[in-house]
Amino acid sequence: MDDGGSRSGATDRRVLAFGVSLEGRDEEGPPPLDALDPLLEAPQHAAHVTEVVRKFGYRQHSPANSQADLAEEVRKALKSPSEVLIVHLVAHGRLADTGERGLHVVGGDGSNLDDPVSSWISLIESHPNKQRPLTLFILDLCHSGVAATLPWHQEMPVGRRRAWVIAATGSQDQAFDYRLSRATRTVLRNYLEGTFTVDQSCEYIPLPTVGREIAREVASLSAQEGFEQLVDGSRVAFIERVEDLEELPFFPNPLYDSRRSHALSEVDPGIASLVDEALDARHFMLRGAGSEPLDRGLGQGYFHGRNEEVCVLTDWLNGEGGGFRAVTGKPGVGKSALLGVLVCAAHPQLREPARNLWFRLPARPACNDRLAVVHARRRDLDQIADSAARQMGAKEEDRPAEGWDAQQLIQLAGPGGYTLVIDALDEAERPDDITQALLLPLARAAVAGHTGIRLLVGTRPEPPFTALLQLAQDTNGLINLDHAQPADTYQALRRYVGDLLAVDTPYAARDFVNAANALAQGIAERLTGKGDPTRSEASSDELKPLGWGEFLVAGLYLHHVLALPTEHDPGRARQLGLQVPRDLPDLLELDLARRADQPDVRAVLAAVAHARGSGMPERIIANAAAVFAPGTDPLSSRRVQEVLEQVRFYLRQDIDTDGTTLYRLFHEGLAERLQADPFGPQGQGQYT
Repeated sequence: MDDGGSRSGATDRRVLAFGVSLEGRDEEGPPPLDALDPLLEAPQHAAHVTEVVRKFGYRQHSPANSQADLAEEVRKALKSPSEVLIVHLVAHGRLADTGERGLHVVGGDGSNLDDPVSSWISLIESHPNKQRPLTLFILDLCHSGVAATLPWHQEMPVGRRRAWVIAATGSQDQAFDYRLSRATRTVLRNYLEGTFTVDQSCEYIPLPTVGREIAREVASLSAQEGFEQLVDGSRVAFIERVEDLEELPFFPNPLYDSRRSHALSEVDPGIASLVDEALDARHFMLRGAGSEPLDRGLGQGYFHGRNEEVCVLTDWLNGEGGGFRAVTGKPGVGKSALLGVLVCAAHPQLREPARNLWFRLPARPACNDRLAVVHARRRDLDQIADSAARQMGAKEEDRPAEGWDAQQLIQLAGPGGYTLVIDALDEAERPDDITQALLLPLARAAVAGHTGIRLLVGTRPEPPFTALLQLAQDTNGLINLDHAQPADTYQALRRYVGDLLAVDTPYAARDFVNAANALAQGIAERLTGKGDPTRSEASSDELKPLGWGEFLVAGLYLHHVLALPTEHDPGRARQLGLQVPRDLPDLLELDLARRADQPDVRAVLAAVAHARGSGMPERIIANAAAVFAPGTDPLSSRRVQEVLEQVRFYLRQDIDTDGTTLYRLFHEGLAERLQADPFGPQGQGQYT
């Protein structure tokens, strides 16, 4: 990267680095026992760090040579018009014996510089109305933790600080063998080379993340070389906003993609900041779009069918009918798609950006500014209740010590009332607790009609939810998507497949129109049984209704089909469609069979299947995958990234607080299959 290149945009970034070696001794004979190491390699390590920092768009502050007055150059840099500055010092550090006993850099003559390091930090922070660059001090000095833990500096709010410190060691400890400089160079090179990554949506590598990686590398060097050394850094109160640290612009993310710079990248960038975290707007928008199996994003809506259910739920969302409804059905049948497309239409922050997803619906709910929505997957009782309360307007200080219960949420809804939508209840943490402690009381209150809460729940028909679903059925509020008429499903499925083929596939070309129609027909026939010529020869198991949603299976099968040579002949295209597996796990095996020469693909998917919460980071995936590929070492970070890219259509991504990308499977059914059978048909008996 050229100095000040386009990666850093118009930001003026400078780096000032000094390596201070001690001047030669005139005396003959061995040095005294208390003599300081001459640090002959200090200038070299300073130069190495400067070299890698410049690749992040920094220019070297000039002049910067061994003859310059270090203290004066630091002061000049701190008063320069640059916007972002890194000051890297490799030298001896010494605590003053008297006075403030502050940290001083030891000059080439072996004496302390006049200025303590704290004075440089004060030069920045004590003049808030003067131009001062946002500055990172990387101090490879003994006792440098003193500068990282100045009491007055720790009291400053994060949002007002302009100086930050990464220190080689604690305030009373020594630094060894240029470890901080060596670790800094290694870590920054790893980010540049892609060995370390943060999510593409992060414009900058969060400074705490860089600091932790440097500390980890220093600890590794200590273990190899002896003499423990622990990195220190600027302290932050736990009540501070994490976002203030994530946005520090010291290290631009080499993978940053401005098109993905937001959790809702295809819509207005302001939306995600308005929508509660647990609402998981992307979940509802992607499911509503029906585009996940082909990784199409949010640009086009592919939702088809379910006209009767859409009309019923639209009326309900508009305030008609009883206070409680539930949507149920087998995995992948379209519960989330149905709820998702309606939520997109009704939620005030999603309605306009997602207009193309819901506008063709036969009925469309009105915009509702008293709508709270929670995607329950991998969330527990407290998280779901907290999210609902926040969306109803509660502040953090309003939260009861024991958490929100049903009665308190009802009171919070107030006389104006609230509509609460909970999707993917079956994928929540301890869903039976959520059902018994929260949802059943809310549902009973909603059915009684004496409350401002209206409740809509999406879940599979599993034992923990029997009472909840029975209550919905007894009050005419149950929608079971498994009871759809095959003819209706056939028509909707055929249109869905046809629409997917018509966008950015070889079958969109005029010469392949008939083949595309035949392929869609064959898939719809096979999955619904309507007109399936193979049905008379099918086994009793194949004649049973699908255990998985037809639309999910069809979409994933298309991903497999599009990896094959394009079929021009309509007859053969229909036969290709009729070969679609009627079971999602079989479809997964079909896809993995194409990758038999890459056994680590299944191992990576099996590892991700065990993700909890928001997902699993690449480093954990690399180690966990080795469990499912016995006899192998952890995968390299590069190989993990390659595999994750290959199977991205099976994945959903999230971002951890440190900017790390987290991965999980996009459907719980896939996770269950891989958890039960991580080794596949050829791997039986791996565990003994």
